[in-house]
Amino acid sequence: MRLSRETVVAGALDLLDEVGLDKLTMRRLADTLGVQNGATYWHFRTKRMVLEAMAESLLGDVVRDFDGEGEWRDRLAELMRRFRAVLLSRRDGARLFSGLLFAAPNALAFGELMVTLLRRGGLSARSAVWSGDTLVYFVVGHTVEEQAARELPADGAKTRELETALDPELYPNTAEALAHVPAPHHDDHFEHGLAVILRGLTT
Repeated sequence: MRLSRETVVAGALDLLDEVGLDKLTMRRLADTLGVQNGATYWHFRTKRMVLEAMAESLLGDVVRDFDGEGEWRDRLAELMRRFRAVLLSRRDGARLFSGLLFAAPNALAFGELMVTLLRRGGLSARSAVWSGDTLVYFVVGHTVEEQAARELPADGAKTRELETALDPELYPNTAEALAHVPAPHHDDHFEHGLAVILRGLTT
């Protein structure tokens, strides 16, 4: 089998869905692709380089054909929704992005879109970049929690455990708000957090 970078990345993404991030190894990837162990190193010298290429591939679905015209907060919110959807589209998708920093075309285009929209809103260069980081951290962190919650038992045991632990005399306000503690997290919870950040953006 003749490998290309695209074949390796596609195989790695499929393997991610199958086994999860913790069990994605270069040896297992080679087995999945039907090649000898080490063959993938022709295109990617390290596992981290494979992970970066996987993330870069997914970001293509975020930036491709994105229309940035319109009210800047609305477009920024839509860009973040696209980003979240891409993270949710793959098992451990949010964990894949966590901690990666790479300068590749889709990643740079994603950053440029964020900064452009934030600058259109009147933010300084520094505030635009740092606010963009804040948005990315929120989306990735929220989605990590969403995907982790999918692994919780479906019998509601964790919810009952929380209900039992929340003594209303010791934790009255949290106990009163228990119905609003989401597990798993849902779309309304994400939209609330996104709106809070967007409202708070300043120059």
